[in-house]
Amino acid sequence: MDPIEWLVACEEIRQLISRRTRLIDGKHWDELVRIYADDVPAHHLGTNSNTALVEEVARRLDGVRSIHHVHLPEIELLGPTEARAIVPMEDVLIWEKDGEPQWAHGYGHYHQSFRKVDRGWVITDHKLTRQYLHQGSGHFELAGSRALADPRFNQALTPLPRDFP
Repeated sequence: MDPIEWLVACEEIRQLISRRTRLIDGKHWDELVRIYADDVPAHHLGTNSNTALVEEVARRLDGVRSIHHVHLPEIELLGPTEARAIVPMEDVLIWEKDGEPQWAHGYGHYHQSFRKVDRGWVITDHKLTRQYLHQGSGHFELAGSRALADPRFNQALTPLPRDFP
């Protein structure tokens, strides 16, 4: 690959990685299924297809507000149509149990493989490893200060519209 092709492929993969987190947090399940290969294994979920993966994520996040951040991925291009990456991640999950707020805050890495197909890059292998997970009840606090709730986010845990302010 020439340097321009390499840069374009890396940027397309970065866009895919970022899009995945936005689709999960927005609960856009129909769009999420299309970013995975049909036979993608998700090792940490125990699934072996894109539909099973998305169904399991949707089931686990039912009634949960999720906030995922991904950071600078290490992308290794194996050829013009194959790649793999290690993607640092952080997530916050917020839900209620018996009327009491609950939360989990974690850090880890996604280990992913990619293939370029007719519709663009897709994820062909997916695994999450965690280095840290902290859980608690009550309102989620970060760095010792109370999070300020934005009233625009006080809505049902349903898909967020694409133009959410």
